[in-house]
This record gives sequence, structure tokens and C-alpha cells, in this order.
Amino acid sequence: MAFGGAAVGLAAAGFIAATTVGAGDASAHRSGCHALHSCPSDDHTYRWLDPSTGLGWDCAKAGAPELDPVRDTTVIISDAYTYDCRAAAVATAPPTTATETITYSTSTTTTTGGPEVVLPNASITPGAFNAAVRQATIRKTICVRGWTKTVRPPVAYTNTLKRRQMSLYGETGLPSGYEEDHLIPLELGGAPRNPRNLWPEPRSESRVSDPLETKLKRGVCRGALTLAKARTTIHTFKAKHG
Repeated sequence: MAFGGAAVGLAAAGFIAATTVGAGDASAHRSGCHALHSCPSDDHTYRWLDPSTGLGWDCAKAGAPELDPVRDTTVIISDAYTYDCRAAAVATAPPTTATETITYSTSTTTTTGGPEVVLPNASITPGAFNAAVRQATIRKTICVRGWTKTVRPPVAYTNTLKRRQMSLYGETGLPSGYEEDHLIPLELGGAPRNPRNLWPEPRSESRVSDPLETKLKRGVCRGALTLAKARTTIHTFKAKHG
């Protein structure tokens, strides 16, 4: 379950239709470009471009034969149709100089050109919940000492995802300078492995939210606030501060 809904409205996400095409014959479904999910050759394959970030997307209607559920993890809704999408192209960030600070996509760049803050992009990382963690189950899950260690994804998984998401976010730095962070933290029942709950964050900023996460979890376990309220609070904080 995605925070605030798994799907993204096309207009709300700032996308424009780069290519839309009419219906084709059945042979198009078996073409080489369809197998690569790279050409809009019939009525259920589209390409979109987000003009604000330069991110391009290859999208297909649910049930399309070329749909790859592992790679097509971004959902976009347009004209009442639902599309599953993957990154198609990434723009190159303009170069920085020694005297400027720029904002590009969701990343703020320091005067030395290194990444300082990468905020979660709502169209890529809207947040997702662990179905096992609900208000009724907190005493058996997040409020149990050491529970998060039992659900934390392995480094091999997050390292692979990190490289893929750095491309989605337009980050060109060394992967070693980033780590995957959960938008909804494990301490509040965030989905451990769902890409929609993870994004690549510079290591220098990856601990900014830790004190608040701990405070919110303790509040939930004391009964001082609901799990839903804690999740909303941390989502709002990370959307602004990373």
C-alpha cells in the first residue's frame, strides 16, 4: 500500500505526453522494440517526459505482454487508464561552478558540485507500508525490541536498487556516497523492500531524520499518538528535509 496512493495522476505529476499513437495490429505486440519496452508502437504503449526533471518514462497498460513487474514500478494514471512505467531517459544536470549553488530535479548541489540533499520524488518514491504493521499489531512488531533487524533488507538488495534509483533521480555521483533510505521508516512500519518506499540519499544527510523517527516510534508505543499520525508526520518531514 503506497502512502497517499500508489498511482500518480499524469497532470499532477507534471508529465506531458511525448508520444501517443493509435492502435496497431497484433504483430506489433511481438516486435523487437516491444520486447525491449522501448517503442510506442500500438494503443497500449506510451512514452512520457517529465519536463521539470528531464526524466522520461516508458509506460504500458496493465496486462500488456511486454509489461515487466520488476522494472515497471511507477504507476501513472491518464484519461482513466492505468499505466505501469519504467525510466526511459535521464537528463544531464548542468555543470556547477565554484561559486554557485543550484537545484536540479530533487537534488540540491553544494558549491563544490557534490550532492547535499536529495529529496524523495513523489512520482518515484511515494512511500509504502509493511502490511504486517497496523495499529492493532504494533505490540507484536515495531514495539518489540530489535524487530526492525528482522525485516531490514540485505545490503546486496539495496546496493542494486541504489544504482537503479540513482539513474531515476538523475544522480551521477559515486554510488558509495549514497545509501538507500526508507521514506516511511521500518520503525513506523514502512515497506522494507518496496522501491516505492526507498530513495538514494547522500550519506551525509541519511541520519537527519533519525531523532524524529525514534521520537515518533516511542510516542506510538506509549500510546501518545496513532501510527497513522506518526507516518504522516515523518512523511511530511522527509519530503522537505530528506
